[in-house]
Amino acid sequence: MIAALIERCLRAPAMVLLLTAFVVAAGVWSVQSISIDAIPDLSDVQVVIRTEFPGQAPQIVEDQVTYPLTTAMLAVPYAKVVRGYSMFGTSFVYIIFEDGTDMYWARSRVLEQLSFVAGALPRDVSPQLGPDATGVGWIFEYVLVTGEYCPDHPNGLWHDPVDDRWFADPLDVQSEKGLEHHLVHHRVFPRERVNYLDAVENHRYESLESAPPEVRDRLQRVVLTKGYERCPLDGNELKRSTADLSDLRGLQDWYLRYELTAVSGVSEVASLGGFVKQYQVVVDPVKLLAFDLPLAHVMMAVKRSNADVGGRLIEVSETEYMVRGVGYLGTLTDEEVTAAHAANQSLEQLRTDRALEELGMASLGSTEDGTPIYLQDVAEIRIGPEIRRGVLDWNGDGEAVGGIIVMRFGENARGVIQRVRTRLSDLERGLPPGVGIEVGYDRSDLITRSVRTLTNTMIQEIIVVTLICIVFLLHVRSAFVAVFVLPTGVLLTLTIMNLFGINANIMSLGGIAISIGVMVDSSIVMVENAHKHIEHQKERVAAGFESVPRVQLIATAAREVGPSLFFALLIITVSFIPVLALGEQAGRLFKPLAYTYIFAMGSSAILAVTIIPVLMTMFVSEQVIPSTLSYWTRLTLYISIIVVPALVLSVWPPAPLAASRWWLAGGWLVLSAVIVLPQRIMREDRLPAGRLLLWVFRPIFTLSMRFWPLTLTAALVLALSAAVPFQRLGSEFMPPLEEGDLLYMPSADPGISMTKARELLQQTDKLVRSFPEVQSVMGKIGRAETATDPAPPPMFETVVTLKRDKADWRQVARSFQNWPIGTRWLARMLKGDTRPITVNELVYGYEEPRADGSATTVPGLDQTLRIPGLTNAWTMPIKTRIDMLSTGIKTPVGVKVMGPDLPTLASLSSRIASVLTNDDATAHYTASAFPEKSVGGNYFDIRIDRKEIARYGLSVVDVQDVIMTAMGGMNVSSTVEGLERYPINVRYPHELRDNLPALQRTLVATPSGAQLPLGQLAAFVVHKGAPQIKSENARLTSWVFVDIKDIDVGTYVAKAQRVVAEQVDLPAGYTVIWSGQFEYMQAARKRLLIVAPITAVLIVLLLYMSTRSWIRVAMVLLTVPLSLIGAFWLLWALEYNMSVAVWVGIIALAGLDAEMGLVLLLYLDLSHKRQASEGCMRDANDLWHAVYRGTLERVRPITMTTMTSFIALTPLLVATGAGADTMRRLAVPVIGGLATGYVGVLLVLPIVYYLIKRTAMLRDSYRAARRPELTAEAI
Repeated sequence: MIAALIERCLRAPAMVLLLTAFVVAAGVWSVQSISIDAIPDLSDVQVVIRTEFPGQAPQIVEDQVTYPLTTAMLAVPYAKVVRGYSMFGTSFVYIIFEDGTDMYWARSRVLEQLSFVAGALPRDVSPQLGPDATGVGWIFEYVLVTGEYCPDHPNGLWHDPVDDRWFADPLDVQSEKGLEHHLVHHRVFPRERVNYLDAVENHRYESLESAPPEVRDRLQRVVLTKGYERCPLDGNELKRSTADLSDLRGLQDWYLRYELTAVSGVSEVASLGGFVKQYQVVVDPVKLLAFDLPLAHVMMAVKRSNADVGGRLIEVSETEYMVRGVGYLGTLTDEEVTAAHAANQSLEQLRTDRALEELGMASLGSTEDGTPIYLQDVAEIRIGPEIRRGVLDWNGDGEAVGGIIVMRFGENARGVIQRVRTRLSDLERGLPPGVGIEVGYDRSDLITRSVRTLTNTMIQEIIVVTLICIVFLLHVRSAFVAVFVLPTGVLLTLTIMNLFGINANIMSLGGIAISIGVMVDSSIVMVENAHKHIEHQKERVAAGFESVPRVQLIATAAREVGPSLFFALLIITVSFIPVLALGEQAGRLFKPLAYTYIFAMGSSAILAVTIIPVLMTMFVSEQVIPSTLSYWTRLTLYISIIVVPALVLSVWPPAPLAASRWWLAGGWLVLSAVIVLPQRIMREDRLPAGRLLLWVFRPIFTLSMRFWPLTLTAALVLALSAAVPFQRLGSEFMPPLEEGDLLYMPSADPGISMTKARELLQQTDKLVRSFPEVQSVMGKIGRAETATDPAPPPMFETVVTLKRDKADWRQVARSFQNWPIGTRWLARMLKGDTRPITVNELVYGYEEPRADGSATTVPGLDQTLRIPGLTNAWTMPIKTRIDMLSTGIKTPVGVKVMGPDLPTLASLSSRIASVLTNDDATAHYTASAFPEKSVGGNYFDIRIDRKEIARYGLSVVDVQDVIMTAMGGMNVSSTVEGLERYPINVRYPHELRDNLPALQRTLVATPSGAQLPLGQLAAFVVHKGAPQIKSENARLTSWVFVDIKDIDVGTYVAKAQRVVAEQVDLPAGYTVIWSGQFEYMQAARKRLLIVAPITAVLIVLLLYMSTRSWIRVAMVLLTVPLSLIGAFWLLWALEYNMSVAVWVGIIALAGLDAEMGLVLLLYLDLSHKRQASEGCMRDANDLWHAVYRGTLERVRPITMTTMTSFIALTPLLVATGAGADTMRRLAVPVIGGLATGYVGVLLVLPIVYYLIKRTAMLRDSYRAARRPELTAEAI
């Protein structure tokens, strides 16, 4: 079938070329339109239910909201885990679905289930679904900041940092080409930021006053941020913005949020920080008693004082009027709005003042003499902040207001960020003077760096493969034919990715990167085989035989190796079935790589049997222009093809490429000359590379064939030696992804107040910002206004954006102690004497050598932030959100203790953490182990005396209403101020709510009209309780977070499980579940143990279909253990752990082994058949020469295919940047395995082939001696 396809393509070359051009065009379009992200979306399919239950304690939220919801959601089809979080005033329920579940189908099923549970929830509680986004949907975060601005340029100035020039408008620089791309917009001008460096101790101080007096003289003043006192353009004095946190929050909620939500691809814009404006009715209970008014009467009066109604329509004088009763608080007439504009007054302030005035005039009734009682007579009406559960800090300078862009599921992250940035730049012009927007987190930078890392690597691989082909063939046209499959195959792969909706990320592009060396193998073998046939043709013609037409000759060469190559590529494709079978996070991470690898292999296979034979007939020759033409005709054609177009391109280039005219002309000269000028096809033994290869290989191969028992014994011993490093390799789920930014997540006491937490946040942010490697710091306490953020109030999350230019990082001396003494000068010349510190050194510190030979310990972020009350934890933004929203664990290892009682869970969690920290088996490897504080919250319980309230005809609800409203405050209505809405809250004064005697005097109205103090009806108790209640599948749970060091995850968990089982006794009804990365590692291992054997059987069947012999199948499979020698030893030498990434690399290696074995087996068969057809296969000596010649003649293509795969992966081994760690673990086993597999295939497989054939010959000779009619048959 494959041979027939090759024949048909050679008969219709024009159609094949046309289809190839279409593939290239589609690929170019796909490059521009394909979705791009940094990493695959590793999040589970999840639906979030967020339920607000204002003012309620976590236990009440758990009992009345979370528990009914979680139990109901367990019945949702394909729900894998239902996780509940009950915290103050809010409930979160996360429904995690099985892989492959459609997001919107899952949301509809959850909505159906919500309709059944609605009746079991408290009144006025309405659950809401979170945004249609995943755990990695937080793609962009921004901050609203205030500062000084230039009154003459309220929209800011644009700065050229290269030439230090300022512009009032970016349009002013359009005449200067390229300048607009690096202009920086300054809407707010910062003050100068400095710290003071003690160079002796390498310590930094925030100010001179904070340093000890004895070191102040030697301190160096370091400018962190340049400041401005006056407008840099005209020198006028800067003016300070008057906007406060309430104004900024209003701008975020009512101006920016909805505009950004409308951007395509944005699911939600979450607000964070600042104060939400609130109209507060602070009721005086003494005055209520004086007027004999219950609190409920005040609440009803507030509600009834704020409403607009419609009176349908009336007709007057043939005109229709719509009737409206205007009753909203703060409503302005058209005349008042016009007058405010004329007087340049703020409409917002005018509406607020009017609303306060009208609210104070709300009627509560009248006295006995008819005097009206107004709300302002019994309460203070004021503007204040609503209770908040989240705080935002920017660079340690104080509180700020921010927004989080949550991307819709399945959208193009880079495209969404670009649209958001464009819209933000437009919206920024509408902000008040002195208010600007700063970027707190931008994932597009990680996306760009990740794609750049892989793109540069692929370009390097293509260049390396091209050079290898040129060196070994010394025929540039043939090399280009072989390499043509690479760019075309990559474009075809990108087209298929685009059609299947697979976005470009470090894993999908990594699949292409590791396949590049293999993609070219088939075309290399075809081109090299064509060269061999051309060489044999020359020998036949020289011997007087008739010449075969070149097209027929090349068709024969292609048909000869095409079927075996196709089966080899098919086997490589099938070998990736275990990767496709992976589930959960491992599957989501590596399936894009497997798909693109399969697409790339399929693309190269299709191109190898279609376009490559056609190109071979056109370019694999010594002359493209026939030599039968006259000299002057050929010269004219050469000039017309090479010189004339180059001159045209240099004089009249295309307008978009006018600046690159000389590159165009030069490129055309080189390319056209390579295509049309004569190039001689030389014999392999006359090529420099071929002679060197044969000179090295011939004696080694001769000795190995002659002393074959010793060779086979050595191969067996080496294969068995691979077990030594394999047993010493650790295990991990996946290598870390270097995101380029840090996330600081310290743990604090759960009972800490928001005020104290804010102080700690600003303190830590300021310390982090003082490091020169830090670009910006955005700190968050608590949660944002989104269902995708279930963070409790004491949770700190500080995004630390690092500077991208390593020249701005501190430099340390390089150490060359591990280099041989004679080569240290070379290392210094290549790498330099210094290097920037690493991210790990930035976090945990490093040793800096002194002149006297000693070393100074330079503290890192972790040592600097050792603050009492905080337990440090360092991670990365994307990784943390994936881990926390999938397993809920933010550390590599987590322990989930599940049971019915929270105090018991807390005790068990503490016991487990103590055991892991102190036991000899785990103490050395445990960096930290701390339980979450399940009972660390502070509760102030008001316990109602049921007998006492019954005496006065009161119910529990009557008393609870007073507790809820008077003490907690209750939002009873909302003002309507244009597009803005603000709550109206009724409460008691602050001094009465924070004072126990005053609380006890809170009045409760009885049915008879009498008012009793609350202290008479209830007892007041202070105790510890749950600050947050977690549940999983409706069972209460407490977690232990474990961070490890100097050990792999798998080994640590094995030790820890044994220690916990021995030393921690679990009561009945309690269970322990090991989670974190370990949970995914176990799931991946179980899946592989099932699928890998099935895949092995499929590969064996394919090999049998290709070879039609079980013995040949065994010969091909013999290459696998030979390659594992190098794979495992190199992994051990580089101290890598076994991970899913490493196993994927080993799977790719197994496919390459099968290809090498099949190709060499094919060449040995061809040599055997050729010698037999010549009548030279009489004895074992003839067989030995056939094997010898078949191996030596074909050592070049095997070496070329191995070197292209080997060297093409080398850029991955030395790559740096985002995604490089994962790619290295994919490449290392392939590189190590190819090194030993190549030697093993060329030395061991021919010997095995020879021994099997010799045995067959002896058997046939014995049979022929007994029965002369029998002849030898090929096995």
